[in-house]
Formats: sequence, structure tokens, C-alpha cells
Amino acid sequence: MWLAAGLGVVLVVITVIVALRRASSVAQSPAAADAPRPTPAPVAVAETTGEEGTLSIAVVSLGRVSSDIVELRLAVANTAASGSPPLDLSQRFSADVPDSGTIAEVYLADQAHQQKFFVLRDAANAPLGSRDVAPLRAGERRVLWARYPAPAGHDAEVVVHVPHAEPMPNVPVGR
Repeated sequence: MWLAAGLGVVLVVITVIVALRRASSVAQSPAAADAPRPTPAPVAVAETTGEEGTLSIAVVSLGRVSSDIVELRLAVANTAASGSPPLDLSQRFSADVPDSGTIAEVYLADQAHQQKFFVLRDAANAPLGSRDVAPLRAGERRVLWARYPAPAGHDAEVVVHVPHAEPMPNVPVGR
């Protein structure tokens, strides 16, 4: 009887050890380590809300791409309740039809030097930046971008002016 009880204990211990080793090898396997993880939304440098209250606008980055050009990245999100009608972005940030879907009317202001910086344009007079005319569904978030002349100074701060929203002051220009 003692022999049977002892054998039962040994079998339980062996089963536990095998189970622990399997769990350990699965946790350390390359497939588990390489599994894609959702990337968190970038931290906003500045935020504002559109006048209708359901459009969230955030500066994701403002950095130099060369000594005389900066790139602004804006995250726009429709914070309306699920099932609400989508927001039309085609004329939201630019009233001119040829600039539809761009952020051509978003500008930067360097208050220290009393200067405004408008979106750069190519040889065909098209704004340098993203073009997105698809409506923004409730709960959806997108990143739009544009390039501007760079303000003077290495530690410059600007105010980002977005049509139909409060300005976003003290946005640092990164390197």
C-alpha cells in the first residue's frame, strides 16, 4: 500500500514538472517572442478639439527634416459615439478645392520672431503633405502630415493654428 501511494506521488510530481517545462518552453519560443504587439498611439505634444466637439486634433510630432524644413504630423480622431455620421475631412483643413484632403490651411506661428509659416508647395503648387479625402468614421484615428519652412533657432517653439479649432501654443520644434 505504501508502495502504491509513493508511486502515485512520484507520478504527480513528474506530471507537474513536465507541464512546467512545456509552459516555460512556450513562453521562451521565438514564435511567442516575435508575436506582433499592438503599437500604442504616439504621445501628443499638444491637443485641441474642433469646434463641433467630436474632432480631436493632436500634434504627434513637429521636427526638422532638414535645416530649413520641418514636418508637422497631426493625429485626427472622430470621438463621436458609434453609429454617428462620419466627419468629412476633404475640406476640413483646406477650403480650396485643389487642396482637398490636405492640411494646407494649418499654419505655424513663431511668436518670438513675429512670423507665420505656411505649407510648402511643389512646382505644380500642390501642398507638400498627405492627401486624405475619405470621411473619418466614429472612433477612427488618422495621422496627416505637411511640410513647412523651419523657424529660426535651435530651441524654437511655435503655435499650431488649425482651422475651426483653438490654437495649440508652445509646440517645440524637434530635431
